[in-house]
Parts: sequence; C-alpha cells; structure tokens
Amino acid sequence: MTQVKEIVAKLNEFFPEAIATEGDPVGLQIGSLEAPVTKVMTTLDVRPNVVDEAIERGVDLIISHHPLIFRPVDNLDYSDPQKAMYAKIIAHGITVYSIHTNSDKAQDGSSDWQAQELGLERVAPFALDKDGIAIGRQGFLPKAMTARDFAEYVKEKMGVDMVRLITADEAKPISKVAFVCGDGNKFWRQALKDDCDAYITGDVYYHTGHDMISSGLTVVDPGHYTEKLFKYEVAKRLQHWQKAAGWQTEILISEVSTDPFHNIF
Repeated sequence: MTQVKEIVAKLNEFFPEAIATEGDPVGLQIGSLEAPVTKVMTTLDVRPNVVDEAIERGVDLIISHHPLIFRPVDNLDYSDPQKAMYAKIIAHGITVYSIHTNSDKAQDGSSDWQAQELGLERVAPFALDKDGIAIGRQGFLPKAMTARDFAEYVKEKMGVDMVRLITADEAKPISKVAFVCGDGNKFWRQALKDDCDAYITGDVYYHTGHDMISSGLTVVDPGHYTEKLFKYEVAKRLQHWQKAAGWQTEILISEVSTDPFHNIF
C-alpha cells in the first residue's frame, strides 16, 4: 500500500521544502509519514468545510497550498473552531501536508502556472527572496493595452468575478507586467525598479493603494483566491506520478470554495 512518505518524497523533489521562505511553516502539518494512503485530496486552504468534505470522501491525505498551522498551538480547546478542526483531522486519521512559498518559488510551480494562465511572454524571475530564488515572475503581454483593458484581461484570464484597478490613468499603456501570487504587497516597489508598467497581486491595502498611485504604478488586485489554481495543477502532477510509480491511490480535487468573500454587484 502507498504511504504518505512516498508521495511527499515526490512532492519534495519538485517543490523542495528547503526553498520555502524563511519561517514559512511548510511540510507535514498533522499526521504521519508512515500512514497508508488510498485517497489524496488537493486544496487551496484547509478549513472546516474542506475537512468535512475530506471525511465524507474518505480522504487519507490532504495536500494544501496554505499551511494548516501558521502559528504555534498552545492548547486544543475545542471551543475554538480552528482547534476543533485540528482535533477532527486527528480523530479521523487524516494527514495534512502543505506546499506554500516553495510552490511559488519552484520551477514549474505556482508562479509559472500563473504566468501561463496570464499568457505572458518572455517570462523572467521577479522579486528575489533571501536565498536568491525568485518568488514571482515578470513578462510581457501578447499585445499592449490600456490599464482599464488590462484589468479586464486579468479578470478574464484568472476567471474571477471582479478585480480592483489601482491607477492614476485608466488609459495608461500596459505592456510589461509583474506579479507575486497571493499577497505580494511588499514587492510592489520592485515592479517599479524593474520598469514594469503594471503589477498584479492580491490583498492590496487602502493606504498602500494610495502609495502605488502616487508612484505611477498601475496595479490590478484580483484577490487571493486566484491561488486556487494550485489544487488543479498539483492534482495533475499527482495523477502523472501515480501512473509512473504505480501508487494505489485515488487523486481528488476539493470541490468546496474557501473564498471568504462574496462579491455583491
């Protein structure tokens, strides 16, 4: 029977834990590497509805992008919904493994998947981490377009209901763009240094938006949930490795949304 450690070893080949940003709690979150696996499920987040789904579908191993445990747990008081979720995971013998910034930084990882999704050309590294590995990508659009049209382009390519456009001039021509998956607010000034016309990132703060406009940079914020791309792409790779290695496992993709926001138009 396939064990967690066999799948983790393959994942670590392509998304090495060693390249994760310092302090990022990637890797085994709950469970045992020795545990047997019959069903694997990929997800962006591990939330109570995802855990319920995993239990209902008989999942042994959850592979998530966002780490289950970001901060140390000082107790398991079940009155806290987060801690009650940990207890439910343990009670049902589910193992959780997370691949976060090591997916963003890996070759053919989250950043490259997003560059492909956006149709960027002449793709290059963007925003080097402390270890010299880029956490984002930059490249050129297939054709130049206005800032307003660029926002619509991002909305369509990333399959979201809405985006936020931050710009002083909606007619500004956009050709060279950069992005960091998820929340990349701290890297926007690097886009200016790299002479990018626009930057894409989620979770832009109000006052940061003002600073971006003052700097002359155009920014499109499509939200954080665009990283859902992770669960589909990792499932594809697991299915490929499953056939090659002969794993006796079923690969599932979480069907529930963990987006905390409901867009009302």
